[in-house]
Amino acid sequence: MAPLIGKEMTEKIFLDRYIALCKDKEFYTRKICASHFGKLCSAVGRKTLFRKLFPVFVDLCCDTVWGVRKACVDVMMPVSCCMTLQHRRLLLADLLATHLNDDSKWVRMSAFQILGPFISTFAKQFTEVTYNQHGELVFTSQQDTRFSIRYLYEGIFPTKCAIRSHTLDAEDNNSKDNFNLSVIIQKPIFEEDDDEDESQEDHISRMRAYKSKIQRKHLKNDKDDQNTLDDTENFNPFLYYYIAPDLPLDDELVEAAKKSAAQNNVNRKQPLIGVTASSKASLLDNMLKEDKYSTDKFDVINFNDQEIVPQHLIDSFLSMAEPEQCSDMGTDIPHHCAFSFPAVVLTLGKENWPYLKQAYQSLASANQWKVRRTLASSIHEIAIILGEELTVTDLVPIYDGFIKDLDEVRIGVLKHLATFLKILKPTDRRQYLPRLKEFLSTDTEWNWRFREELATQLLEVVNLFNPADVERHIVSLSLELLRDKVAAVRYVALSLVTQIVAHLSDNERHVTALFQELRFSLVYAKKWIRRQTFAFVCAKLISSNAISGDRFSQEMLPNLLKLSTDKVPNVRLVVARTLSKNVIPMGSEWLGVEQAEEVEKRLREMRSDPDRDVRMLAGGEENSVLDILSQTKTEQSNKNIIAVKIEKVQLSVVVATKGPMPF
Repeated sequence: MAPLIGKEMTEKIFLDRYIALCKDKEFYTRKICASHFGKLCSAVGRKTLFRKLFPVFVDLCCDTVWGVRKACVDVMMPVSCCMTLQHRRLLLADLLATHLNDDSKWVRMSAFQILGPFISTFAKQFTEVTYNQHGELVFTSQQDTRFSIRYLYEGIFPTKCAIRSHTLDAEDNNSKDNFNLSVIIQKPIFEEDDDEDESQEDHISRMRAYKSKIQRKHLKNDKDDQNTLDDTENFNPFLYYYIAPDLPLDDELVEAAKKSAAQNNVNRKQPLIGVTASSKASLLDNMLKEDKYSTDKFDVINFNDQEIVPQHLIDSFLSMAEPEQCSDMGTDIPHHCAFSFPAVVLTLGKENWPYLKQAYQSLASANQWKVRRTLASSIHEIAIILGEELTVTDLVPIYDGFIKDLDEVRIGVLKHLATFLKILKPTDRRQYLPRLKEFLSTDTEWNWRFREELATQLLEVVNLFNPADVERHIVSLSLELLRDKVAAVRYVALSLVTQIVAHLSDNERHVTALFQELRFSLVYAKKWIRRQTFAFVCAKLISSNAISGDRFSQEMLPNLLKLSTDKVPNVRLVVARTLSKNVIPMGSEWLGVEQAEEVEKRLREMRSDPDRDVRMLAGGEENSVLDILSQTKTEQSNKNIIAVKIEKVQLSVVVATKGPMPF
């Protein structure tokens, strides 16, 4: 109800009761409250969010029950969309870091799943980050507010309501201190009016108290972990199974065994990030000190002079690419890393690509084909971000590996083949021409959608190469697709052949060779589907204005008229439709007087075709057809009647000649 009744009514009626429920003794009550935290954040004002709700959120993030903490992680993205960029950087980033090191496996899994989307909210190319009701992160461009990029993170974010960033709240528009993504404001985050300094200090003190609570909690957890390590040390395998010999012990071997056992226990307990949760809480507490919020020291900071994203988040994200680092959290963590990789690259920019390159190469060689498929489907996006030079040196070898991969991986590469080739130089682009035929071979012949996608991509690739390269490499592929068994593939191949004819129109030799191949492979084929396809090609060439009238009359029309007498009705049907719907409307000036008369003559002959549909498409009338049919039936019945009468006459003549039969 909160988003429906408005901000003022929500703060007046629901807020206090909701905060009380967030502190309820029953953990499932706190869990439900945490799962709806993002919705309430979008329904209140910025002051209320920063001074009342966010401290409660921090408290819930430090809850003793892992289910409550996991619910907080699940709503971290909707909450971050309601916060300013400064709060995401100074507060939420460190809260997320504590969850990445959480004791619960399920909390860590949820934290790593949202890590990539959370990093993408720091992208400086966008002025607004929102989370809509379809589960999409919407980034609005800084140059054009009408342009936006949408990333669908289906299955990650549970909230299904539209959440708008409070940086563009009407309350902020009236304030003198508007936020800008490229420049952090000159004044304190919580400063809006000079009369509210005392309340700001109270708020900061309250936040420090919460951070102290976090620090005490994690210090206690670290102490418990240390006690566990000490107990484990007392019962390590060496000492537990050791039987004292009569000979004196080797002190060096004993110390080495102790160190080895202790190191093994530490490795099992050590988090993915090389810092403890208590140090993160301490860092978060230091960020809330007065020097961070004093007006005399909080100067304008440009993102070009500092890291765009907190480094510990980047380190955690890169660790997701290593399977051994995430073995205790299932096999989906590398897949989430691969899915969010383009957004992270966009956020950091190509100047920081060297820090991400090794992780990307590790994901490209992952054992899971789903991870490789995700990378193959988005490698063109990363190529656009990195540019031509880095694409050739770093992405082309990976791209070549994906082409040789499973069909499930290759389809991801194939769907954006044209986009990737457009980024390369002409010399590098030409190297892929001989490899295009590799896409025709699939694991199963019935994977016709693979061939359909190949035809679609070749349609966009034709204009990237010169006519000689097209005639040498792409024409043969187009003819192969034009003879495919599946009609959907042939339909796309029709547009491909038409595009090739238009591209080769200036080269007489190449066009003549192409028409000769069409005649040889379609007109004289034994399969009627191929002969029918030739009629479709003629219709497509005329409707697309890809061929001149003179060339059509010389190269295509004689064979089209020849097919008008084909023995298969389906072939004659398409020929009749092409002649009546495409050829005749072009007129005698385009086609030629003699050729136009020949076409009209052939259509008149087809109006008496034995097949009714052919007669209709040739321009015949339905009534005349019915008359012809009725006339044919009448003539046949009359012939039968005459035959019967003749037999009776002959019989009577024979009887009269022989005379009456004797009794």
